[in-house]
Amino acid sequence: MKLAIALTLVTLTLFCSPASTEVCLNFVHVIENLFMGTLSSYEAALEPFSPEEDMKNAGAQLKMLVDTLPQKAQDSMIKLTAHGGQTSF
Repeated sequence: MKLAIALTLVTLTLFCSPASTEVCLNFVHVIENLFMGTLSSYEAALEPFSPEEDMKNAGAQLKMLVDTLPQKAQDSMIKLTAHGGQTSF
């Protein structure tokens, strides 16, 4: 289930519509902080989406899980996300 959440977040980043540029930019900021930021920077990046308390807790758990991934896996996810942003649909 936790892996499914991570994959959902990455998928949303890959297929974000140009019509919602502001939301997409904020979401990309969330993903960047998920893989490269601190827990507090990740939580701050989520704030524009006004998450409820249980969503904040789930996000914190996700960040802590991502932080346990080997650095190579984190780097690969970042590359995948960057590659998806360069693809036109």
